[in-house]
Amino acid sequence: MTTRSALGLQTRVADVHEAEVRERRTVLVPGMRIALLVLANVIGLLAFVWPFLLPSVARRVAEDHQGDGPWIVAALGAILLALLFLELGRGGLGPKTVALLGVLGATMVALRLPGFVAGFSALFIVVLVAGNSLGPGFGFLLGCIGMFASGIFVGGLGPWLPFEMVAVGWVGAGAGLLPHGRSWRTRIAWLAAFGFASGYLYGLVMELWFWPFLTDGSALAWDPGGGALMNVRHYLAFYVVDGLTWDTFRAVGNVVLVIAIGRPVLAALDRAARRMQLHVG
Repeated sequence: MTTRSALGLQTRVADVHEAEVRERRTVLVPGMRIALLVLANVIGLLAFVWPFLLPSVARRVAEDHQGDGPWIVAALGAILLALLFLELGRGGLGPKTVALLGVLGATMVALRLPGFVAGFSALFIVVLVAGNSLGPGFGFLLGCIGMFASGIFVGGLGPWLPFEMVAVGWVGAGAGLLPHGRSWRTRIAWLAAFGFASGYLYGLVMELWFWPFLTDGSALAWDPGGGALMNVRHYLAFYVVDGLTWDTFRAVGNVVLVIAIGRPVLAALDRAARRMQLHVG
């Protein structure tokens, strides 16, 4: 065998090996990504519900989540970093996905700077349209990252932060699960309806981060010794008094922004995804 033939054979073997590696990554990376997203959602759900399951422990070591809040942020942060590194390591598409996350996350920070009008902030429109255009996984990631960044620059770092991250991430994921329909009118109608519903659902979920620590015995507090039905009534009464009005501003504001600017922003994101060949979900 000549030297040239040997080199050609080595090149072909290397090409075959590289192709096999790419094929394995094509199968492995999406599975790892889904597993990390599921883990982040499970941690977020447990963060909300564990004080109800272990009330004595919650009162002793985690009053208003002062004890466990930093650990929840650390766990979510580690998962988000792993997801970002995973995207960067995909080659080609990965850096573009991370760059888009960064741009949209920075937009959320900028929109939070003016503050809230009662419970409304324009940052929710970013999560709604991005999730709807780029999928539930992207929407969840953006919600978590955007709220973490805005918490650092605007809202401060407190025990409420991991709960905001997860709750806004769920808004983005929900927007990504909506049907697009056959026309822009249908798509915008679905997104506006979800924006209205999520304005209240976000508040219903967020009130839970501190409600189990209200134990004053009133009809608004959580009673560890009471039944589930009684505590549901307590919570709904608490929500009506504490959050319903504020959340109405958010619900209506979401609808107004979706109708006003939803179509052009969605079209821009759809076009960017096609041009950059982003296959996100």
